[in-house]
Amino acid sequence: MDKVSELERRLNPFGTLVLLGAGRLGGRFLSRAVQVHRGGFLEILLFDGGTVEENDYFHIQLGAEPGENKALFFEKLYTVPGYREVKGFPYNFTEEHLKVLERASVVVSTIAGGNTLPLIKKVAQFTAEKGIPFITTNGVFGFGDEEILIFEGIEKVTSGPALFLKEMGFPGSENIVFVGTGKLIRDGLPISPVILDKVADVMLTVSLKKLYGRRDEKLNKNRS
Repeated sequence: MDKVSELERRLNPFGTLVLLGAGRLGGRFLSRAVQVHRGGFLEILLFDGGTVEENDYFHIQLGAEPGENKALFFEKLYTVPGYREVKGFPYNFTEEHLKVLERASVVVSTIAGGNTLPLIKKVAQFTAEKGIPFITTNGVFGFGDEEILIFEGIEKVTSGPALFLKEMGFPGSENIVFVGTGKLIRDGLPISPVILDKVADVMLTVSLKKLYGRRDEKLNKNRS
């Protein structure tokens, strides 16, 4: 019976996810993260200063009202006291908030755009120094049938916005994972909801593997 109890305990949610961005991709990723059953993240810290707009169909379909802060909306929607806590911060993550990442088991970023690259670099440097896995996007343009590429480490990146990070002295670490189509805005492709769903699926898979990998590594150290 003791062995069964231990197995049951290991199936409870654990660890902390820090999620940067609750937009069209971030919202999809979050909706998958909270639906992980018999495990997954216990606590999710969500940063987004944006408000729901009239064309944010994904959020509105979930019950959000135009003008509502996205992070606070998801906190209200997804928190289950005593089971899974989603804490929304109604402002964008900046360099001033790096200290918060020390609590993270895994950090996921769904923010994008040329002006976000310096921040992505800062987050990557911080997480690499602390040994915290960091998963970030690498292009979400596509019709829907594009392959979702996974690059573990900046040195393995061969396409996508992450190429620009190579020119910025980006830290090399297999704990920094880039996920996306590898397409750029100049490719003239739309952002299909099919692509957003596929990228969210892969990002969740990678983040869960990193979460459980860190736990198992810690357990193995304690046994030795």
